[in-house]
Amino acid sequence: MTKGIADKAAILAKLPVRPDENPFAVTIGGFYRRWFNLIDDLQLLIDTVGTLKGTEDEDWVPAWSAVAQRYEKEAQALLKKRKRPEARNAFLQAKSFLSIARFPAPYHSGSAICPPDMSPIKAKAYQRYLDCYRRATELMDDPPEIVRVTRGGKEATGYLRLPKGASSRKKAPAVLVMCGGDMYKEDREKYAEGALAAGMAALVVDAPGTGQTTFPHAPESVVAWQAALDALAKRPEIDGKRLGAFGVSRGGLWVMRLAAHDARVKALISCAPGGVGYWGTPEERAEWRKAAAERARTNWFGPRGTKPPAHAVTEEEQRKEFLRWSLKDNGLLGKLTMPMYLVNGKVDHLTPIGNLYLLLESGPPTGRVARVYSDDGHIAARNEREWGPAAWRWLREQLTR
Repeated sequence: MTKGIADKAAILAKLPVRPDENPFAVTIGGFYRRWFNLIDDLQLLIDTVGTLKGTEDEDWVPAWSAVAQRYEKEAQALLKKRKRPEARNAFLQAKSFLSIARFPAPYHSGSAICPPDMSPIKAKAYQRYLDCYRRATELMDDPPEIVRVTRGGKEATGYLRLPKGASSRKKAPAVLVMCGGDMYKEDREKYAEGALAAGMAALVVDAPGTGQTTFPHAPESVVAWQAALDALAKRPEIDGKRLGAFGVSRGGLWVMRLAAHDARVKALISCAPGGVGYWGTPEERAEWRKAAAERARTNWFGPRGTKPPAHAVTEEEQRKEFLRWSLKDNGLLGKLTMPMYLVNGKVDHLTPIGNLYLLLESGPPTGRVARVYSDDGHIAARNEREWGPAAWRWLREQLTR
């Protein structure tokens, strides 16, 4: 195991920094950053990428599902030998490769790039993804509890984990772990474990517009996260006055929006915070539009022959979408007064680093901690082994003062 971890670190150290969404290259800040902290064998990931013929379902899903099947068979063999921890990890590895196979669906935003309906082959991969995670949790001594979060006739599903010893007499602080646009609650177990290691409960919930939720991806769906805080506050084992929030990528955006709307968030961790209100220079905006058009042109994760016509976003459309989410322009930036731990890679092609700097330039003169990695991209995945434990310790300190 130690050798495997060392090999993984060595591979990460040698990968080039190239911030883009190219699914045919494994790079720092690139497409596969999403799975760096989930997959043990990065060389296997790299080798599989080398065999890819395309991103359409008929090419994409079988390639990644085949790798997952190898781990599923390994898990079954380990179970027969009663090696439960090893079998659990094998199921988690299978789940993570199936996470790539089902990418990015199900995604319920009505976006032309990410259709709301899955093809049968991708739906099967998604079901296997859920099944492998379930099998992995069944091998835990303290499996997560399934929590249904409801508000206004809509529902989201989450997993709750409590630290050892938490009770109505010994209430624990808790963290709402907010998922992003294409990584779901089954992909966020390691973040829940980070919270648990620091003595905090963790509730991981699918983000609006993704996974097992009926809340749409829209600013007003902040109520889904407020309902999740309600669920935490009602638990007898949790101290409702010591609640924090954690988010990565789009989860980092949601952390900010929730904190601006709900004073129950006493402290937060945001990796790649977005939607704050950094509009950028004309040159930056033109580059963002160009990059978005290129992603739409090359990355079609759907059934063969269903790719929609290309559409280049105008600056007017860009501005309209920006204003929907901008906390600054919505008059909400001033409500962010709680302690924050902010982190990102400097070379971020999806969430402009200016959002993080805007947060440092606003708010109270103390209480904000930031770490920006010059050698990393979106979500600072290469350096998570450093900032992750530090962030959880910081949040624990903030919630137990």
